[in-house]
Amino acid sequence: MHICCRYYNEDMELYNDEASLSPETMAEAIGVMEEVLRQNAPVILSRAGATESTDKEDGSPVTETDREVEESIKAEFARHGIDIPVYGEEGGYDEHDLPETFWLVDPIDGTKSFIKGIPTFTSMAALIHKGETRAAILYNPSTDVMYTARKGQGAFRNGERLDLTGMPLSRVAYCKDRFIADLDELFSAKGLVCEEAPSGGGYGFMMVAEGKAGARFNLHSGGYVHDYAPGALLVSEAGGVLVPVLDDGYTYRTRSFVACHPALEQEVRRHIEALKRLEAQPKSSGQTAA
Repeated sequence: MHICCRYYNEDMELYNDEASLSPETMAEAIGVMEEVLRQNAPVILSRAGATESTDKEDGSPVTETDREVEESIKAEFARHGIDIPVYGEEGGYDEHDLPETFWLVDPIDGTKSFIKGIPTFTSMAALIHKGETRAAILYNPSTDVMYTARKGQGAFRNGERLDLTGMPLSRVAYCKDRFIADLDELFSAKGLVCEEAPSGGGYGFMMVAEGKAGARFNLHSGGYVHDYAPGALLVSEAGGVLVPVLDDGYTYRTRSFVACHPALEQEVRRHIEALKRLEAQPKSSGQTAA
């Protein structure tokens, strides 16, 4: 079952969500999403490190705040009358049964970090249109930093353009703990030093887009489309590269990939078969982290 906002016109007819996405509608939707993510920051921060959680069916934790924030996003879109369905992690959705245009939101990405009060949790959203991520918003409420990207128009940090092509390659890389030794050896020529990625996908993608990390290795990904689509667009629009490990090409549904600095691309592609072998290893029991 999946839940989304439904919108109606003045005659109470259900909106046709297959309609084209106009630049005006897109701009308004992005503005509302940025606004509502910031509006939720005080509530999120007041509960960080001081909240109870339960486990979902997949074993990942969820808090009441996750649910409240997601519902507030949907309510804000309904209040503005924006005719784009909003699908969220907590409400659920079937990624193979989605309309032509929709938002995917993760109200609190990195719930484990949120529960512990570690300031690497984020709020993320991706606007998907005709099978492509057209816009992405990643917000860190702890630092009040908003990362935005629009396909073909660049990536920004609080309004300032991000451009990896003019930045040196950072030696830091993020991956799951079990892959650190293997990846350090594979990429020793580039001097990469891998470390365990923070809970949730958003923070690592932010660091790659800023040039503070050279790569995020998305191997044994236990997350969903909303965990990766926003950060992937952010990195690519910042001048970074997305190298799929298992798929022939990257799509917004791709889970196994490397998001990296452009200076690392050829080395990643050179080791693609080794990365496939790492991906093929049995997953740890109970693995859920993004």
